[in-house]
Formats: sequence, structure tokens, C-alpha cells
Amino acid sequence: MMCSGRRHLLPAALLILLTSLAGPARAAQLETLPSQQIPEARTTPAPIMPQPGEIPSAPSRLPAPQGNTREIPLPEVFRGCWAGSVPRVDSTRPLSPDTGRLIWLTKTYTLCYKQAGYNGKWQLTFAESAVADRREVSDQRQLIKVKSVNGRDLADLTAYLHFRTHGFIGFGGIARPSTLDELAHLHCNVLANGDLMAVSAAVFVETNGEPYAEVTWHANFFRTGRETSGGN
Repeated sequence: MMCSGRRHLLPAALLILLTSLAGPARAAQLETLPSQQIPEARTTPAPIMPQPGEIPSAPSRLPAPQGNTREIPLPEVFRGCWAGSVPRVDSTRPLSPDTGRLIWLTKTYTLCYKQAGYNGKWQLTFAESAVADRREVSDQRQLIKVKSVNGRDLADLTAYLHFRTHGFIGFGGIARPSTLDELAHLHCNVLANGDLMAVSAAVFVETNGEPYAEVTWHANFFRTGRETSGGN
């Protein structure tokens, strides 16, 4: 009887152990394998409108190309909308000996902060990153969230961008059709005059699910008069 009881206990103990290990594995996936976080494309993108609650914590729920988010409060200096473009990079480090020359497609960013919630804190309520010339790509999906606030005028953001390129000849060589996933860490600093945000970024790039390159860039984002459907 004692041996029989042990046989019943072993499967149950093994199940508990596997369950406890599975949770951290899913959480660790968030910032390491962007290509595995992209859901199936939706035929009809969601409309741009304020969404109550926080943005999804699980990468399997990445939104369509445009999205809204409310999360970590920021200082009031971030209020309003900011826009910027990244036409070139500062450095590229290949992650594979087979990596060819990276052909960088200009990216655009829009970040909007407004007072939200019962305490009226300034929060990121609209965020979008995209390839500037949308004729060059398809299946764009993205997600931007505030990672941390490091002072009255400093904040770090995490931006995911997924897209598929068409074959074309550009500056630097020939680009074959491929699927790209970019995970960017943005360091944002609102300067003294309040209308300029200096942004620097470190980007991890995957192509067709394989590590491709590490990229750095910097750009200036400017405060704009744009209003989202939620207002400012």
C-alpha cells in the first residue's frame, strides 16, 4: 500500500514542478525574442481611440499597427504630443557572420501624454512607431510602453515593431523580402526649453526569426499641436 501511494504522489509533484517553471519562462520571453511575440495579423485594424486600463502585459496580445496605452505616470514636462523621425543610424553591429549590410528604413514615432486617471497624472495615452514609407512594408504591428521614469525630465520607453519588407534595391544594396522584428529601448530627455525631446536608442533586430544586428541611433522629437481622439 505504501508503494502504491508513492506512485500516485510522483505525477502530482512533477506537475507542480513543471507549472512553477513555466511561469518565469513566459515572463522572460518579453524582451528577448520579439519575433515570437507577434500574433496573427488581423484583417481589420482596431480604430484609434482611448482604451481604459493598462496595455497588455503579455506579448501575445500585441495590437495592430496603431495603439493606445496608459501606464507609468510621467512628470508634467512630457505633456502634449511629440513627433520625430529616424532616417539614419549611428552604428550597426552584426550578430551573425552571414549578416549582410543592414538597409535601414526610416522610422517615425508619435508619443502623446495627457492627464488621466483619478489623480490626474500625466500618462502615455497614445503611442505609435512605423516605417515612414508604408508602401515599402506590410503587416506592421507595434507596441510602445513606458519602462521607467528617472527624474523630472527623463524617461525610458520600450518599443516593439514588426513588419515585412518587399524586395527592393536601395542605398547600400538589394533587400530581399523578409520579416523583421525590432526591439528598441528609447532614452528620452525633455530639454530646458520644453519643446524638444532628445531621444537615443539601442535596437535589437531579428530577421526571419534569427538575430540579425544591434543598432544605435539618436534623434530629436518635437512637441506638436496634434491631438488624439482623447484630446490633450
